Amino acid sequence: MGFRVLDDYPRRAHLEFYRSNPNPFYGVNFELDATRVRARARERGASTYAAMVWAYHRALLPIDAFRTRLRGEDVVLYDTLRIGMTVPAPGRTFTFAPLAWEESADGFLARAGQAVTSASKGIDLSGGADPDFAYYTALPKVPFTSFTHVRLPDPHQGQPEAAFGRFRESDGRTLVPVGVAVNHMYVDGADLGELYEGLVDSFARAF
Repeated sequence: MGFRVLDDYPRRAHLEFYRSNPNPFYGVNFELDATRVRARARERGASTYAAMVWAYHRALLPIDAFRTRLRGEDVVLYDTLRIGMTVPAPGRTFTFAPLAWEESADGFLARAGQAVTSASKGIDLSGGADPDFAYYTALPKVPFTSFTHVRLPDPHQGQPEAAFGRFRESDGRTLVPVGVAVNHMYVDGADLGELYEGLVDSFARAF
């Protein structure tokens, strides 16, 4: 959980402005072309959900805003972010599967498969609460056009959240709806625009 203090953080005034807001969270929804990611996952016999998480996280990490947090009175930038995935659990419930980031898609998908299998045997909702996480979930049967995440319990928390919905086939492409939630203390519209452009590229390149 390495990080460094940003002594000259340029958005300090904006952080303080939204810090006084009891609900500084906001979100956007859009579609991504998941054709290649889905195909590559199928070729490897891997989870398409895990493959989308990997492609998404690859685009997220280079953007500092999504790794910025408030620690006491210090603004800090985490070196990387771990991954928290919701996965099915017994009794039509869900559980959390925390994972470390890995630049190798094949390595990550292999570990994700093992982690999901292990986590799905029980229910553990205690993992992934640390600030150096990004959260992912999926509603594979719901073709949503809008998605509202449960707000984080502390309005100063900055873990980004993403949800994937039901695939939509169009002109030979597989499109997936995505719902994103962030904290305005750290993330502005320009950052979301950069994320979207990075996601389009990451999903197109696949692995």
